[in-house]
Amino acid sequence: MTRNEAMLDRAVLVPRVLAGAPADPSVEITGGTIAAPVVIAPMGLQGLLDPRAETVAARAAAEADLGFCLSTFSSASAADVAATPPGLRWRQVYLTREPQLTRYLVEEAEQLGFRAIVVTLDVPVVGRRSRDVANGMDRFAVAPPALVRAEPFRRLLAQRGGEPRDVLADVFPNPYTSWADVAELISATRLPVLLKGIMHPEDARRAREIGAAGLVVSNHGGRQFDRSISSLEALPAVVAAAEGSVPVYLDSGIRRPAHVAVALSLGARAVLLGRPVLTALATGRPDAVVTLLRHFTEEFAHTMTLLGARRPSDLLACAPQAGSGGEIADGGGSA
Repeated sequence: MTRNEAMLDRAVLVPRVLAGAPADPSVEITGGTIAAPVVIAPMGLQGLLDPRAETVAARAAAEADLGFCLSTFSSASAADVAATPPGLRWRQVYLTREPQLTRYLVEEAEQLGFRAIVVTLDVPVVGRRSRDVANGMDRFAVAPPALVRAEPFRRLLAQRGGEPRDVLADVFPNPYTSWADVAELISATRLPVLLKGIMHPEDARRAREIGAAGLVVSNHGGRQFDRSISSLEALPAVVAAAEGSVPVYLDSGIRRPAHVAVALSLGARAVLLGRPVLTALATGRPDAVVTLLRHFTEEFAHTMTLLGARRPSDLLACAPQAGSGGEIADGGGSA
């Protein structure tokens, strides 16, 4: 977790000059155009921080004209989020051990106007998360997700008996998920499907082969495997493997607007923003999340101007140069 942020802080950029017109931070991402290259990351159980949960973040993203991704394990339902003012929204999905449950999540997203499916691949098992163990924190026992109220889940509960958290533990995670399963999901939906948790260039190539509409470079915020390289270190090799055929997004470690510029300079189309949103939610102030998002947009535009970038894509010309001290090594050791 700390390495994600440290690598973004370490990176330096090469400014250009005399760019001309003021910076325009808007960018086209999967599903449409947003005011700046920022999407709220899929984070479950936001009701732990604010009783209004994901509806606050979704509303704020729409007001700031940025993107929002709803977690499979959200406190608010997809219908609750869809009832807030419209915006560009993605739906994150895990391939559970119950195909009917996975199908329900995808079909619900289609019906409610979500623009894309984001399949998270990096949880074959849940990381040990020793802080949760030390604190006796069982997230599903403390705050069951909205999923347990969905009709297909209630049917499973009736069939199996027991507590909702026990059924959740039976269906998630799914260590048996295969590339064929992901390909089947891609072919079964009319929505574009992004694959999240891609860190290796060979996985990026495989994702392209099965028809992924985009890749999200992510180590799950550093919460899964503490010896993983940072998302930023993985980014250049994944971008190279994508060969410009699909957009690449960066998740894990983004804390400041300048981090967005770093990610875009190395080929990301946009970033997914996580922990800062949760911090804003935890204040309980109604406008805290939208204030944060507007700050990110304004400061990112200011950073673009200082770097001589009129459009977000111009930041590619500001990437760290070999020997500058700020280069990011890929899996092969090149800058």
